[in-house]
Amino acid sequence: MAIFKRMSLKQGNTSRTNAAELSLRASIYPLCLVTVLFFLWGFSYGLLDTLNKHFQVSLGINRARSAGLQAAYFGAYPLASLGHANWILRHYGFKAVFIWGLCLYGIGALVAWPCILHRSFGGFCAAIFIIGNGLGSLETAANPYITICGPPRYAEMRINISQAFNGVGTVIAPVLGSYVFFKNTGSGEDANKSLTNVQWVYLAIACFVFALAVVFYLSVMFIRKL
Repeated sequence: MAIFKRMSLKQGNTSRTNAAELSLRASIYPLCLVTVLFFLWGFSYGLLDTLNKHFQVSLGINRARSAGLQAAYFGAYPLASLGHANWILRHYGFKAVFIWGLCLYGIGALVAWPCILHRSFGGFCAAIFIIGNGLGSLETAANPYITICGPPRYAEMRINISQAFNGVGTVIAPVLGSYVFFKNTGSGEDANKSLTNVQWVYLAIACFVFALAVVFYLSVMFIRKL
């Protein structure tokens, strides 16, 4: 019971983090952990952009309906950053928002699995909306956390390096999508095989982000004090 009490996420408004007082060496682990999140949302957007294009072919969807994927994804960001993620950040701190965002991401990926299996475009848009809420929550906390975690003189370097991994994810996802998932995109059996590959990818993403949420919960990322 002591370990759960020690790792409680509840924080009062009178507490503050001394993450800025961490040494360069002490800040490496939490920075690497949060930088993984930058890669995740870059990868997610790059994969969505590829799926948006190929779903038009595989499911026979016109461009107007396909734009619904973008609307569902980016429409979730204001809801997260100005709503639930903002509230959690104020009352529970960075760590809780990271866990919350990863759980939403994982739930959205799980919802996407049966939607792809049954070729439900509307259901997939709903799954993308949930994923967008998760990623919006992660971005709400990750950017300021990277800035304050560690010696202040390296703040610009930290955020630039982390943002670079965001770009790496954005580049890798469409390459992976085009040359692995949708290598022989067409109709009939080829299209079904492509969608089957994608559904397993979303299942793998769900497993990974849930495991990462557990890692965040068990990790001591910064010390709070009154």
